[in-house]
Amino acid sequence: MLLRAQLFPAAITHGFTTRVGGVSRDRYASLNLGARWGDAPEAVAENLRRVAAAADFDLDQLVRVRQVHGDRVLAARNVDANSEADGIWHARAHGEPARVVAVMTADCVPILICDRDASVVAAVHSGWRGTVANIAARTVETLRDQGGVDPGRLLAAVGPCIELAAFEVGEEVAAEFEPRFVDRSYKKPHVDLVACVIAQLEAAGLPANQIERVGGCTHANPDLYFSYRRDGAGIGQHLSLIGLGSAST
Repeated sequence: MLLRAQLFPAAITHGFTTRVGGVSRDRYASLNLGARWGDAPEAVAENLRRVAAAADFDLDQLVRVRQVHGDRVLAARNVDANSEADGIWHARAHGEPARVVAVMTADCVPILICDRDASVVAAVHSGWRGTVANIAARTVETLRDQGGVDPGRLLAAVGPCIELAAFEVGEEVAAEFEPRFVDRSYKKPHVDLVACVIAQLEAAGLPANQIERVGGCTHANPDLYFSYRRDGAGIGQHLSLIGLGSAST
């Protein structure tokens, strides 16, 4: 049900969901966490309850936003029902309730970030547009400037997403990326989003040995992951979540 990073401190509540372990059926089978593409609301609600139980947090602590493939990063305390962003962060601060921040994906790159002291966390949605906009580095800068955390003390996990072999793009998209992330040995160009995001995190100040790849290619593993590129709309979505310790305590 949940894939976890080995690098993260034990005090960090986190996980990348797979499609296994839920109650949804047919195209949504079985652990669909997204309600936007037609799954039964009661099934999605039960799936969320199961994830919360597995990760040990209360659902009323979960913070999500409407993702828009940009580079906006919001503090969890500033999120409301109309918030649009692609990064959410939360810091341990006196008087603030515990939060679990999360993003939804079905091929885009999910990134979870925390610091060695388990005092700050962030969840990032980096599709190809967000990757071009450098949302990963933007989040690190926010944690540095607003959270007061040295990027050298941050740990990051890059979760299940579409990988190079499956991510064929047009020339107009390929032109948005540095040539080193574009493979032209295929009939059409392919982009390596994972390599690009990892390079962005490193350029923002994270040491290479503090970045972990978790999970595999969503497109290549239909038994384990949903994939928008493979199956189109009307499929499930994954949840990538992170919080400061058990939010239920």
